[in-house]
Amino acid sequence: MAYRPDFYVPENIIGYTGVLKKNPTVYFLSGTEYGHITQVHDAWENAGREEVHLNNSYEFGNRADNVLFEQDSATNTTHASRSPMTLISDGALAPELTHAIMVHSERKAMELYDHNLNKADIARQSGEFKDFYKENIARLYHPGQQPTDQERALANHGPILQFWWTRTARNGVNPGTRLYTISQGI
Repeated sequence: MAYRPDFYVPENIIGYTGVLKKNPTVYFLSGTEYGHITQVHDAWENAGREEVHLNNSYEFGNRADNVLFEQDSATNTTHASRSPMTLISDGALAPELTHAIMVHSERKAMELYDHNLNKADIARQSGEFKDFYKENIARLYHPGQQPTDQERALANHGPILQFWWTRTARNGVNPGTRLYTISQGI
């Protein structure tokens, strides 16, 4: 069964990072939770569905240095993406975004195993990881294609929308975006 099929649904998609036509990372937000699906990554174990967290202390936005920055004081995490987030407009979704939901039903392998194991150990012992999905192991041997830094730069050729979102403030979040619409119910 897919990890959190109740949360990872098209209605919760708010944006993506990377290049739309090359396996973007897709971001999800509901009235109470957040998460994302990483479709490809240099570290194979980072592809898949992120563990879903409560969004009470979650903050994120595009910074002046053109990267998406996220922080969550409840989980003591911070992350700077290699790309800014492109917010999705209300209305129809690009199929590349809903594709992530169908293709990546598994939870990220990095959240399921001992990080001290190497790839050979994982391959040899994969049958022992009852929480691993066959898709996790497949990504070890058949990683997807990531955009190059040049492709990322070309995809973001226009002005980057700088914004900062928290549960109580939506600085720079434009009306007409899914993030703005979802935020109205919070």
